[in-house]
Amino acid sequence: MMRTMKSILLLAAAAAATGCATKFNAAEHALSVAEEHPISVDSQTVTMTLASGAGLSGLDRARVRAFADVYLRDGHGSLTVTGPGGADAQADAVRAALHEFGVPPDMVSASSYRAGEGSTSDVILSFTHYVATPSACGIWEGQRERDFRNMRSPNFGCSAQNNLAAMIGDPRDLIEPAAMTDPDAALRVRAVTRFRQGEVTSTTTDSEIEQSVAN
Repeated sequence: MMRTMKSILLLAAAAAATGCATKFNAAEHALSVAEEHPISVDSQTVTMTLASGAGLSGLDRARVRAFADVYLRDGHGSLTVTGPGGADAQADAVRAALHEFGVPPDMVSASSYRAGEGSTSDVILSFTHYVATPSACGIWEGQRERDFRNMRSPNFGCSAQNNLAAMIGDPRDLIEPAAMTDPDAALRVRAVTRFRQGEVTSTTTDSEIEQSVAN
């Protein structure tokens, strides 16, 4: 009788374990927050058109300066100056202005198009930058007061991913890390020398930031 009861209890326990196995987390539930709420990174082309002319007006120079600033901050690859085929004084003036406003000459490329008869010979500036678009939050389906599988809610981590997409300086860093800049040996030696001499190693910029935070 005792053996029969033990067998029945073992069979009941095995059946209960089999029934509960379907409630365990499956492979599709092992997604990370980044996989469950992905950030889409897409490349876009930024363009600006300058009307044809013999040179750049004051307004044109201001627009080129603003465009150069945006390129230096957000651009990737080269900045392309596209003008009508052949020699064009406007395109040459644009390239000279870009160099003046801080764009290295090796980062500016030239392109041309065939202007139609009677059409304007505008100069087009363009470069590529990246935009981060997060997934939408606010998914409330599947919410339960009790979840014996200990699964996270569908919205878990979504706001953090949205904040990351909004705050990141260069969305392309989400695809691959930025290349390291060349080391500055002189700056490194100067900082170590000051440290050994017991002098302040922070820069003027660091002091200004500390003062602004304190105020």
